Amino acid sequence: MLRDLTLRRIFSVAILAGSALVAGGQLYAIPTDFDTPSTQLVAKLREAERYQFNIAEKYYREGNWKVALAEYEKFMGLYEKSEGAPYVQLKWSLCQVKLRKLNTAIKDGFQSVIDYWPESTEAAAAAYMIGDTYKDLGELKKAKAAYANVITKYPDQLVAVMSKSDLGEIAKTEGDAPKRISILKELTFNTQRKGHAKRHCDEASHALAEILLYSGSFPEAKDALATTHKDYQLCNHVVHFSRGAVSHLVQKPETKAQGEKMADQIVAFLRETAPTELAEEAKKNFAIQNWFWIAEIQNHAGRPDKVDETYDQMLKVFGNEDRVFEAQGNWMRHRNRRDDARGIYSRMMNQIRGQQLVAETYREEKKFDEAMNIYRDLATKNAEKASDWLAEVGHTLRQAGKLKDAINTYRSIDKFPSNLVWMAECHRDLKEHKESAALWGQVMADPGWASRALLEIAYCYERQDQKENAIKTFQSVCRKFPKSGEASHAHAHLNNHYKITFTTGGDTVE
Repeated sequence: MLRDLTLRRIFSVAILAGSALVAGGQLYAIPTDFDTPSTQLVAKLREAERYQFNIAEKYYREGNWKVALAEYEKFMGLYEKSEGAPYVQLKWSLCQVKLRKLNTAIKDGFQSVIDYWPESTEAAAAAYMIGDTYKDLGELKKAKAAYANVITKYPDQLVAVMSKSDLGEIAKTEGDAPKRISILKELTFNTQRKGHAKRHCDEASHALAEILLYSGSFPEAKDALATTHKDYQLCNHVVHFSRGAVSHLVQKPETKAQGEKMADQIVAFLRETAPTELAEEAKKNFAIQNWFWIAEIQNHAGRPDKVDETYDQMLKVFGNEDRVFEAQGNWMRHRNRRDDARGIYSRMMNQIRGQQLVAETYREEKKFDEAMNIYRDLATKNAEKASDWLAEVGHTLRQAGKLKDAINTYRSIDKFPSNLVWMAECHRDLKEHKESAALWGQVMADPGWASRALLEIAYCYERQDQKENAIKTFQSVCRKFPKSGEASHAHAHLNNHYKITFTTGGDTVE
C-alpha cells in the first residue's frame, strides 16, 4: 500500500521553495509556518494572479486536493509566465501526491518544474520530492538515485540534508548498517545545522549515539551527542541512550565485560562533569542529578553493591540531603531491604515525609497496625493535613480487609466527595449495594463526579438484580452525559450485557 505523506513534509517542501524564491536560492531560509506561502511571493503576483492563487491555496489548506488541483491548473493556463508559476506547478504536483497519483506527480509534475524552471529553488524542492515519492512507492533503487542526484546538484541546500536523512532510513530498511552509520556520521559531524537542517542533524546524532552505545563504543557516542547537547542536557541524553545499551551488553556472557567497561566509562564521564562548586543551587542540583544517574547506570550494569556505594558517597559529598536519603531508601525498598530503608527514611530532615515513607514500607509488608500508628501520629503533629493522614488510616484498614472500620474512619473526615466515594466502594465490597447507591447519590452533587456516580448507581441496581432500574440508569448516563467516558462505557454495557442499542434521543431497539 502507498504510504500517505505527512502534511508536514509536503508543506515544508512546498513552502520551502516558495519562500526561498526571495532568499538568494538558499533553502535553509524557510519559515516554520508550512501552511502558507511567503508574503514576498504573494506580493510579487499581479492582482488577477493573486486572486486565482489564493483560491487554489484556500482549497489546498482545506485538504480539498481535487478542487485545488483544478484551480492550480487554471492558474497555469492563465498565467504561465507568472513569477509564481514554478511554485504553483510544485503545488499541483503535491496535489497529485495527495490524490495517490504518484507516477503522475513525478513525471508530469515535479519533473516539469525541473525542466521548465531548472534554476529555480522550486526545482530543488521538486528534485527532492521525486526521491521521496519513489520511496513511498517502494521503488527504493529509483529513490536512492534521485536522492543522490539532489545531493550532487544542491549540496549546500536543505534538500541535500533531507535526502541524506531519507537515504539513512532506506539503509535501515535494507539492513545496510555500514551505509546507515556513514550517513549518520555525515549528518552529525559534517553538516551545518542551519534552520530546519538542525532537526535532521540532531536526530541523526541521537540515532548514531544509540547504535554506537549498543556496540559498546561510548567515547564516539558521547562525541556524537555533544554535537547536539551541552552540560546538563548532554549528561541527560548520555544516560537516556545508555540505559538499554548497558543492560543489553551485560546480560550476555560474550559482551558482559564490554558492557561493564562502558558502564565504567559513563560513570567516569558523569563524575567528571558533575559540578564541584556547590554554593549555587543550580550547580548543586546538577551535581546531585549526575550522582543519581551514576547510581542508575550501576544498577543497569547489574552491580547493586556499587549502587549502595554511590549513595554512601553522595551523603559524604552533600551531607544530610533529603533527596539523597529518599532515593537511597527507595533503592533499598526496591531490593526488599525495608528495615534498612526505614533506617534511612528516619534520618530525613523533613520528618513528616520520612515517617510517611516508613508507613508505606509497613503497608507493603502488611504490618497495618504499625502503619496506622504512624498515620495517627502524623494527624496530631501535622494538624493542617489531619484529614489526609486519617484518610491513609482508612485506606490501610481497607487494605487490611477491615471495611466497616474503614467506613467509620472515612465518615469522620472532611474530604467531600472523596470520603463518600471511598465509603461507597467499601459498601460495594461488603455487598451492601443499597447503602453504596445512597452514597453515590450524594456524590452526584459534585459536578466533576456526577457521571461516574450515576454509572455506579446503575451497577448497584444491577448487582441487586433490579434489571429495569439498572437499564434505565445506564440509559440516563448516556442521555445526561453523552460526551463522557462513562457514557461510552454505559453504551457498551447496554449493548453487550443487555443487547440494547441506545441513542441519546431516548429511543431503544431490542
